[in-house]
Amino acid sequence: MPTPTSPEANHHDKEGKTEHQEFLGYDDPHRAALEDNPEHADKLTWSVALSALFLGTSFTGPIIFGFILVTPILVQLSGLIGGENIDFWIPSGWGAAAAVGFSIAGRLSDIFGRRPVILVGQALTVVGGIVACTANDMNQLIAGEVILGASIGTVSVAYAGLSEILPNKWRGAGLAWTEFNLAAYAVPGTLLANTLISNASWRIMFYIAIGYGAFSFIGTFWVYYPPSHPRPDGKTKWQEFKELDFIGAFMFVAGLAVFLFGLNSGGNTYPWKSGGTLAPLILGLIVFVGAFVYDFNIPRDPLFPWYLFKNFREFSALPVLVFVAGMVFFAASALNAQTILYLFTADPIKIGLYSIPSGAGQLIGGVLIPGLVHKIKFVHYQLTFAVFMQTLFFGLAALITPHNLNWLMAVQFLAMLPFGWITLNCYTAASLNVPQRDLGVAIGLIGTFRSVGGSVGSVILSSIFEQTATKQVAQRISNKALEAGVSASTIPDIIGAVELTLVGVPGQEATLSGVSSRTFETCVAAARNGYAYGFRMTWLASIPFGVIALICAAAVRDPSRYFTNHVEIHLNKKVGGKYEEDAKGQEAKEVPT
Repeated sequence: MPTPTSPEANHHDKEGKTEHQEFLGYDDPHRAALEDNPEHADKLTWSVALSALFLGTSFTGPIIFGFILVTPILVQLSGLIGGENIDFWIPSGWGAAAAVGFSIAGRLSDIFGRRPVILVGQALTVVGGIVACTANDMNQLIAGEVILGASIGTVSVAYAGLSEILPNKWRGAGLAWTEFNLAAYAVPGTLLANTLISNASWRIMFYIAIGYGAFSFIGTFWVYYPPSHPRPDGKTKWQEFKELDFIGAFMFVAGLAVFLFGLNSGGNTYPWKSGGTLAPLILGLIVFVGAFVYDFNIPRDPLFPWYLFKNFREFSALPVLVFVAGMVFFAASALNAQTILYLFTADPIKIGLYSIPSGAGQLIGGVLIPGLVHKIKFVHYQLTFAVFMQTLFFGLAALITPHNLNWLMAVQFLAMLPFGWITLNCYTAASLNVPQRDLGVAIGLIGTFRSVGGSVGSVILSSIFEQTATKQVAQRISNKALEAGVSASTIPDIIGAVELTLVGVPGQEATLSGVSSRTFETCVAAARNGYAYGFRMTWLASIPFGVIALICAAAVRDPSRYFTNHVEIHLNKKVGGKYEEDAKGQEAKEVPT
């Protein structure tokens, strides 16, 4: 029998003291933050530090090397392995798989624990990287991207896992660490991608993704051992799983997948007005919304608890914010490079260099500011200002012309900065407001809405740009050519030659007869202005969405009072398979074998 001063007694006493606190956080995060608030924050232990390291690096492989570096070089990739007519499924398939994975993985982690779900996500990164790096055709590459999308949807549970092991006041800093692993690559991302495909091999990106997946998997398996949280009602994990709302889960997954298929098929596989586009769009949306209606009213243990959604100021405003922020950000991620291409240069290295301000903005907005959220506080004001800033500067992007490169770079920096700020502050607010029993699904829903917003925004804004620019470019080239006395029958050839010139194909002027160099240069300049007009209409169209987000941001209830020293869970083991030392520095006990 352990003595009162033995390590065994200390360990069991600690368990007894924290049992009520754990159940308190399980049901009421606000009381837990205020009542279980020691004078000093827990000392950072090796197991917590290393867990944060490996959880934070889990995102780098599937996001950076599976998506961010891939999307700027889609044209070059399809030129190497074919599939020009289906390459749009690389970002679309990745995004759809991620959106589906977020919420389902989040709920499963609430039942079975964060650790096994995160490990599955990290393993999927390795599998997806292998499938992608061995691809010799576009279909296999798309399959690899879908697996990588599923991996990020699954591994996003690490947002909840990381928040739980840190004091409330450090949660923003912990999430900023995950963003640092992304933003550090995003700064030179376009430059790096173009350099790899031009001077080495695109497969290297997926080799690195495999390395990150293996690194995070091994590390997480070694050091991350969160405790098992018994429910106050005594239900086992298997009982919880059997009572899960499988009908609602199926409707959610099926509806979202079908809706995203229709959304991404429109204008690509099928015309927008065809049944092949409208049927999955309408059917998917009905089933997706129906999943929530069913889940709110019928199941005893719902997948998406109604109490979360009816609390607009503390939760449901947050998915709306990231939906709108994702709409504009993910669309801009593709359109920024196109802006440089069509308005300024086709040189891939220069495109990469001119894109650096965009990555720098993401680094500051996603790392520095969210890392100081507990110092700045006033989270609702931060969100309101960040949304206002994003809306304002994407609106001011309408002023970009082929003659103001410096303005383009400034707007890129200022417009891309708020996205990480908004997203991580939403995650932090959710982690402080949502009971631990539902934190996984809450974080997952925010991720789902961010991803779906990105898909919707990319389609809407890209369609506005393409339709507007196509008409404007053709009209402006025609006007300049006719003014120069060029025959109307030659105009289609001029349009084709100008478009190829803008994307970097040399010698196009020589293919035209009866067109002077001056006339051709005038037509090229007219085309650049036509594309600038297309971008102008696109960014102006983003403003109404920003206004909606601004209203939601202003309504968010400030959670700053909960930035306390409370820690939701303490890891069971430290490196080497031992129990953690308690706050008084007592000896730890070896795990029995």
